[in-house]
Amino acid sequence: MADYRIEDLAREGGTTVRNVRAYQDRGLLPRPRRQGRVSLYEDAHLGRLRLIGQLLERGYSLVSIKELLDAWDGGRSLGGVLGLVAEASGPWSEETPERMTRAELIAMFGGLSDPVALAGAVRLGLLEPEDDSLTVFRVPSPRELAVGAELHAAGVPVGAVTEQLRMLRAAMEHVAEGFGRLMETHLLPADGDADETAEMIRRMRPLALRAVEAELARAMRRTAARRLGEELGKVLREEPERTRTEPAQADAAEPALDRHAFMSDAWIAAVSRLSRLITPDPEKRTPHPAIVDIVVSDVPGREDPAELHLDVFQGRVLVRPGLLPGPDLIVHMDYDTARRVILLNDRHAPREALAAGRMTARGDLFGLTVFREALAGLSNWDLGAVLRELTAGEDAPDRA
Repeated sequence: MADYRIEDLAREGGTTVRNVRAYQDRGLLPRPRRQGRVSLYEDAHLGRLRLIGQLLERGYSLVSIKELLDAWDGGRSLGGVLGLVAEASGPWSEETPERMTRAELIAMFGGLSDPVALAGAVRLGLLEPEDDSLTVFRVPSPRELAVGAELHAAGVPVGAVTEQLRMLRAAMEHVAEGFGRLMETHLLPADGDADETAEMIRRMRPLALRAVEAELARAMRRTAARRLGEELGKVLREEPERTRTEPAQADAAEPALDRHAFMSDAWIAAVSRLSRLITPDPEKRTPHPAIVDIVVSDVPGREDPAELHLDVFQGRVLVRPGLLPGPDLIVHMDYDTARRVILLNDRHAPREALAAGRMTARGDLFGLTVFREALAGLSNWDLGAVLRELTAGEDAPDRA
């Protein structure tokens, strides 16, 4: 059994004399035995000192380490305690860290050599220097670094990338705290058995990752749709005056834009369903039909509006007279607009008709766009024949 003076113990344990004394004061390290005026430490002290260092490197606070060591001192096996520590603090993904030189990093970011950006990446833990010269780095998450490089290549400044990562990390810390409270309240064994706790953490790991991935995908879809709706709204509001051919009808443009909310949840769901319906891959088509009601005003030979609905099902479109309750999308337009939008399939007609107040919809512009694309992408329908029937013999142009 070796004896160590405090200086020797600190050196062998990879720490400082000051830290050794601090650990003693906090009760993490037992007091040394006295031999005369000399304090001597043993191999047990060295083993515990190294364990403390390992736990600190894995992110544990001194308070948490004290609880673990107390459990060990209370009779639990060191293997169980260390197994729990390894399970909780081990990698939660299958990524393998890599080593990169500074030259390789500069090449990865298109020749960019920015000391400020490099320091920011080190602070965030994207890079871990292996020496004071900052020439070689450990990369804990190569995938995360690759995302940053791709964003930079696409035109996003490095500073904006690191700031986004900082905000993302703060949000993920909040999510992780929630999962931790969930486990502590409902899942962890009451007796605190280390082996059972480690097994529960092992089971929770993939569940938490899948939940975060699904919720992020949902949030990104909603945000992308909302942003697109906002941009399309700006385009409509900036439409040149040449599209407003009738002053009386031009006054209706603002209500047409403002009365219906862009990108509400219900319409995002409807648009997603319509998008799946028109996919060229039949295996990806939803088995449920979608319904689009169309109300056409100012029809020659009719006093009341013409009403028809489209049943979109498995890539097929059936056109029928009359409206159905609970449609996925309701489109109102005048007859001239109907001829242009539906029969002639003019790509610019929906935007111009909405800007001029000749078309409204209980939905959003993204929904109208998908609706038009659905009709343009399918061939087994004859809406022209239905409109000709509804207009009491009015000759309508053939669909282009």
